Amino acid sequence: MTGRTQKKTKREIILDAAEALFAVHGFDGVSMRMIAERGPVGLGLLTHHFPAKDQLFAAVLERRADIINTARLAALDALDKPDLEALLAAFLRPYVERIAEGDEGWRSYARLHAMMTQDARWTPVAAAIFGGVAEEMIARIQVVEPRLTPDLAARGYVLLLGGMVSMFADTRLLDRLTHGRLSSSDVVASFDPIVRFAAAGIRALAEPAGTDPHAA
Repeated sequence: MTGRTQKKTKREIILDAAEALFAVHGFDGVSMRMIAERGPVGLGLLTHHFPAKDQLFAAVLERRADIINTARLAALDALDKPDLEALLAAFLRPYVERIAEGDEGWRSYARLHAMMTQDARWTPVAAAIFGGVAEEMIARIQVVEPRLTPDLAARGYVLLLGGMVSMFADTRLLDRLTHGRLSSSDVVASFDPIVRFAAAGIRALAEPAGTDPHAA
């Protein structure tokens, strides 16, 4: 029959439970038993699929990374002689669209992505799952802004990434700072400001060095 919801596998149930818990409590605040109870699945089955918590955390990160990487590369390949703004928009849009669809899993993933970028323990995992797209973006940034050296383009990409994960993690900081006039959960409203802000910042990196943090 058509129209039936496909039944999730035990592995998917485990990943969903882990994703939801890690997004709220972080890696260190979640035990394997908590994940098993959230599933619910037996603890033995959980450890059969994922013998260690760090393996499970990495699997959670990898699952949606495959989806977003494919979408980003397709968006980048569809560009025809873009400017910097169009390049950044193509990189950010697939992420924004999935979060905006209302799937709580993607919102949880956005929070996890922010955590991952702030914890050096997960840099090897991040490099493994996002490194290919990162290198592609850095190369393309240099094409549209040829004044940038490879190192400056890489710095610009990291700053872009930092802004992206901070804004889309739905930390409610924006809500507090604007006394509720703006909402961090409205990722669509934040899309254009991030594109414009990141483009201006990346272009500024090509200019002569400005403020010296050690200057009096």
